[in-house]
Amino acid sequence: MTQPPLLMGIDLGTSSVKTVIISPDGYVHSIATCEYSVITPQPGWAEQNPEIWFNAAAQTAWQALHKTGIPAEAIVGIGLCGLMHGTVFLNKQGSTPRPAIIWADQRSFLQVERIIQTIGIEKLGEWTGNPLATGFMLPTWLWIKENEPEIAQTTAQLLLPKDYLRYRLTGNYGSEPSDAASTSLFNPAQRKWSNEILQSFKIDPVLLPPIHPSAEVAGELTQDFASITGLKVGIPVVYGGSDQACQALGHGVIEPGVISCTIGTGGQLFAPTLTPTYDTQLRLHMFCHVLPGHWHLEAATLSAGLSLKWLRDHIFERRNYQQLADLAVLIPPGSEGLYFIPYLVGERTPHMDPQAKAGFLGLTLRHERSHLVRAVMEGVVYSLKQGLDLMLSMGIPVDRVIASGGATAHPLWLQLQADIFDRPIYRTTTLEAAAVGAAMLAGVAVGIYPDAQSACREVVKIQDQVVTTIQQNRDRYAEMYPTYCQIYPTMRKIFHLQ
Repeated sequence: MTQPPLLMGIDLGTSSVKTVIISPDGYVHSIATCEYSVITPQPGWAEQNPEIWFNAAAQTAWQALHKTGIPAEAIVGIGLCGLMHGTVFLNKQGSTPRPAIIWADQRSFLQVERIIQTIGIEKLGEWTGNPLATGFMLPTWLWIKENEPEIAQTTAQLLLPKDYLRYRLTGNYGSEPSDAASTSLFNPAQRKWSNEILQSFKIDPVLLPPIHPSAEVAGELTQDFASITGLKVGIPVVYGGSDQACQALGHGVIEPGVISCTIGTGGQLFAPTLTPTYDTQLRLHMFCHVLPGHWHLEAATLSAGLSLKWLRDHIFERRNYQQLADLAVLIPPGSEGLYFIPYLVGERTPHMDPQAKAGFLGLTLRHERSHLVRAVMEGVVYSLKQGLDLMLSMGIPVDRVIASGGATAHPLWLQLQADIFDRPIYRTTTLEAAAVGAAMLAGVAVGIYPDAQSACREVVKIQDQVVTTIQQNRDRYAEMYPTYCQIYPTMRKIFHLQ
C-alpha cells in the first residue's frame, strides 16, 4: 500500500522547539518537544544561542519521525514558524559571532526613545504601521552598532530566528512578510523593507534578506540536517511565518470577524483584516498575515503565562500549573478585591512601556496564596481585554473568539475569557496550532492544498463545547475592570523613577 504524503511543521519558540507531522486532513501523527532556557547575562537582557535552536529542531524532527515509525519518504514538505522580533547576527562565513537577542530583551530602551524622537510617531506609523519596542530588530541593531561595534562591522546578514533556522536547513537566506513586519524595518502595507526607515538610520539594505511569500518553497533540505534527523535530502522547505500568524492559520483564523486569543508565555489577540489598517496611536501592532492580501491587528501582553510561571517558581515551588488553577477556582471572581498587573518585563498593549512593573494591589489580611493565583490569572485577561477594547473601538468585527495556547488546558482560563470579554469562547481540535499552521503552509507550497483557505477547510474543526459567559461573574468583572485600567496611569510616574 502506498504511503500517503505527510507534512512536517517546526515551531521555534522562546522556551522550546515543537515539531509535528500531520496528514493533509490535519490528523497529527507525531509531536516532539525540546526545551531550553533564555540567557540573561545582565538584568533586562534576553539572549539565546542559535545553535541550540538548530540542535532542538534536529532532535525534535528525529523524534517526531522515529517515535511512530513514519518512513522518511512520506514527508513531502517542511514548514517553519518562530518567535517574532528577535535578531540573529551572521558574519560573512555564515557563523553567529554572538548570541541572538530576542523579543524580551530591554537593553535598547534608549535607542527606542531616540528613534521616536528622530522620526516621530506619525512617520513611524506611516512607514511601519507599528509601535516600537525594545527587542525589535531596529533598536537592537542600533544598540549593537553603538555598544558592540566589532560585531556590527563583521555582521553580513540580520535574520529573524525562524529565518536563521531555515538558512541552516537549506543554506539559503530569505524572509517573508508576516515575520519581517515585526522588525520595525518593514512596511507591512507595501510588503517590503521600508526605504524610509533604512535611510533615516543609515542601515545598509544588503544586511536584510529578500522577501518571499510565506507559502513558497525556499530551498531543499541539506545533507547536514538530513543526516542528523533521518529525513530525506531534497525535501522542500518553505519560507513559513511568524508564530502568531501560523497559530492563527492552524485555528482557521484568516478572515475578519474571527479572532484568536492566545495565552502562552505571552498573550496575544489576533484579528485578521483585509486592509493594512493600523492604530494611529500605535497601541496595537499591524502585521502581515501568511495569506496574500491579508493583514492582522495584534494586541500583545508580554507576561501572560509567564506571570503564572513566576508565581509557581517563587511561591508555589511544588505545584504545577493545573494545581495552581485548581486553587484559583476556590476563590470568588474578583479575588475579593485583589488586583494584579502583569508587567514583569514591561508591557506592550496598550502602554508600550518597557519600564512598567508588575504588582499586586489591594492585599488585606483576608487574602491567602490562592487569591494570588486567581488575581494573576484575572490580571492577564484584564490586560488582554484592553487590547480587545482597542480593536472594537477601531471597528474591527469580533464575531467569534478562538482560544489558543497552553491556557486552554484548564477550564478556568477559558471561563475567565468568557466572563471578562463578555463573549463565548470557542476552541478548535487543532493540537500545537503554530506548528500545524507551519505544516499547512508547506502543504500549500508543494500543492497538497490549492491555497490556505482550502487548507483550513481540510484541517480545522471547531469543538462542540462552547464556554459561555456566567452573568454573575461578568457583572463582577465589569465592576472591577475600570479600576484595573486606572492602575497603570496612576503608577506610571513611580515606575519611571526607578
